[in-house]
Amino acid sequence: MLFNSYAFLFAFLPLSLLGYYLAGKLGKTAAIAWLALCSLTFYGMWNASFLVLLVSSICFNYAIGTAVGRSEEGRKKQYLFAFGVAANLAVLAFYKYLGPLVGFLQYYGLITSRAHLDIILPLGISFFTFTQIGYLVDRRDGLGENLDFLRYTVFVTFFPHLIAGPILHIREIGPQLLDRCVLRLKAECVAPGLAMFAIGLSKKVLLADPLSDVVAAGFGHSAAIALVPAWIAAAAYTLQLYFDFSGYSDMAIGIARMFGIKFPLNFDSPYKTRGAIEFWQRWHMTLSRYLGLLLYNPVAMRITRWRVAHGQKISHKALATPSAFFTMIMVPIFYTMALAGIWHGAGLQFLIFGLLNAFYLSANHAWRVFLPQNKKALPRRETVVLQVLLTYMAWTVSLVFFRSATCTEALHLLSGMAGLRGIGIPLHMVGALNKLGHAGRWIAQHTAKDDPLHIASLQTIVRLIATFAVVWAAPNSQQIMAAFSPVLEEIREPAPVRMQWRPNMAWGLVIGGLLCIDVMSFRQTSVFLYFQF
Repeated sequence: MLFNSYAFLFAFLPLSLLGYYLAGKLGKTAAIAWLALCSLTFYGMWNASFLVLLVSSICFNYAIGTAVGRSEEGRKKQYLFAFGVAANLAVLAFYKYLGPLVGFLQYYGLITSRAHLDIILPLGISFFTFTQIGYLVDRRDGLGENLDFLRYTVFVTFFPHLIAGPILHIREIGPQLLDRCVLRLKAECVAPGLAMFAIGLSKKVLLADPLSDVVAAGFGHSAAIALVPAWIAAAAYTLQLYFDFSGYSDMAIGIARMFGIKFPLNFDSPYKTRGAIEFWQRWHMTLSRYLGLLLYNPVAMRITRWRVAHGQKISHKALATPSAFFTMIMVPIFYTMALAGIWHGAGLQFLIFGLLNAFYLSANHAWRVFLPQNKKALPRRETVVLQVLLTYMAWTVSLVFFRSATCTEALHLLSGMAGLRGIGIPLHMVGALNKLGHAGRWIAQHTAKDDPLHIASLQTIVRLIATFAVVWAAPNSQQIMAAFSPVLEEIREPAPVRMQWRPNMAWGLVIGGLLCIDVMSFRQTSVFLYFQF
């Protein structure tokens, strides 16, 4: 079931909230049981057969987590933890990577079998698996709440985050599930939650979905398009992915808030950042946090201990040497981002996506370490704009691999973006170019060509400009909702007071109007892009 569907908006969500309100009158256990039932129903409506996998995963991880939490420090605890993590990864690898791996081996003749593995990828398996691995880590470190099985089930399956995140930690959600005051339906939760949901739904329906046709045309014909349509297609995808996933995150946060539960923030205007380090601190924030905790930090710590054991320095000053920078910065980054790329998909293009971002992060760190920085001097506006654009363009190149079906398709589009197939000014722009004098007429004469796919149509260009204006000039969702923060973190730089949401008639009309427009704009099957991961 999709958040952007009539069934969800007019049946599932209202009934879930009503049942939650009635169950809450019976007690907190009844309210928790109702949330668990609603969440399992939500998942089962996609494919009921995979409920067995989800419930089995929950039972297994709860048992392992309980055993790990009760075990004394020592080998038994470490073995239990390692077994739990390995089992989770084995299930994930079977569903996500076994089919592509067999196809790869068959293609290159490394195995002779011609059997085709038609393995269906369970919806949200990456997210509920990572959530539970994080739970095992917290239980090993003594950080997680000792929840009963029913509350643990809600922690894993709570339907706003079950399919595509945000990735939760038990230490964030556990205390809320144990708080009697949280498990009640309250107007001060429902109203801001509904507003946050409406903003996220508008991002998805009004900003992301209309770009899908342009993206599909550009990437589907990547071997034929020239510079202008290639860049338009790539830019359209960066915006489609941003508003699709940030819209989902807003909707998840809003729905959870309606039930009285706060989620962590997942997006914080990453396209306004001035470097790769800051970008990954504000793009899919719960995933970045997760990768740092489970991948980057253990590797970095092991390298640091190795250097200390071998008498090598680990100070900030020592970091400014090539060998120390390579081992202490680049190795953990490339390890982490390579696995992050593979997590998104089994193709080589996803690995390249991860490695490109590892290179960006390493270059950003090198800039900070090797070049002197005047921390007191404020950067000039031109410098800030240049840094933001450079960060965005680097991200765009990596997303070409992320979106492409194969590396060949990605390289075709990149060659078009590099101008290797000409500039490709569409014919409908010739009139405007002719008005620019001799130079404009020369450009029109030598670069104009037909655009049968209508990638560079005037409507698309205007839409892109308007969408970029929202990205770079408008406050984001949490800044608008700052006075009634629906997330766990404190909101930095709230929107101007006149632009912040308030429970009044004016904002009621705005949110109601947005929801009406969204409902009238629903497309037939507009799934969220991160559902495939």
